[in-house]
Amino acid sequence: MLAAAITASATLVVAIVAFLLNQWSQLRFERRQTRVTRIGEQLRLLYGPLNALVESNEHIWETLQPSVVPPGAQRRTADPSPEERATWDRWFTHAFMPTNRKMRNLIIEHADLLVEPELPEPLRLFCAHVAACEVALAAPAAEGTRPDVLIRHPGTPYATYVRESFARLKAEQLRLLGLLTPRAW
Repeated sequence: MLAAAITASATLVVAIVAFLLNQWSQLRFERRQTRVTRIGEQLRLLYGPLNALVESNEHIWETLQPSVVPPGAQRRTADPSPEERATWDRWFTHAFMPTNRKMRNLIIEHADLLVEPELPEPLRLFCAHVAACEVALAAPAAEGTRPDVLIRHPGTPYATYVRESFARLKAEQLRLLGLLTPRAW
């Protein structure tokens, strides 16, 4: 009788432990799947396109530096010729601004996919810069010049934020999918 009670109790304990372990495993699996899905959405809808657009604009900017755009210290004091100003205006209007608008729209439309709980400073400054550019472009050009953009581009901190966020999310995605070992990231 005692042996039967011990056997029944042991069976019950094993069944409860097996059930709890199964529930814990299922919960971990569901959390992992949720994390994989969230990171996939962050990369597909926000950080992936944002990274590609930043890389494109950065390449254009670096290419224009020696020929069209004066070095940083000279930008505010330089007096460009009408031809230089027209060249810059074309690049600004037809290359940078369309890409800037796309990036701003991605940030606004997919703010729920940000890694941080609040809008990071580089993104906030970038969105404000794009709004200021829109105002400058809307102003009538007087004698071939446009008013200065009130809010400057955040520069390196913006590009760094986008690149690093993309890289971290991509590494985490690969790790969760088992395609990257923890030491590699």
